[in-house]
Amino acid sequence: MAQVSEVARVEAALKNKGVKELEWSLWYCRMRQSVSSARPADVRYWRAVEEQVQEILEPPVETKRYPTRKKKKAGRGLGLGPLPGEDTVREET
Repeated sequence: MAQVSEVARVEAALKNKGVKELEWSLWYCRMRQSVSSARPADVRYWRAVEEQVQEILEPPVETKRYPTRKKKKAGRGLGLGPLPGEDTVREET
């Protein structure tokens, strides 16, 4: 594992959410994963920490939700109502 001071620095960056420290932490996590002598458990640990840092740096973008139009009811034309002699229910042929 890394020295205690680097781990403490990464944890402090996650807690305080300073951009410069988070960028350094992201670099450090990637560097620790790329070391050829890194054990699989260490790689998994630093990958998880990297994901935490990235979530703070780049929060998920919320998709905009626009209001939907209500469906118009059948027979709802210009608001004049049915004409005299016309049935309110139309039969389509």
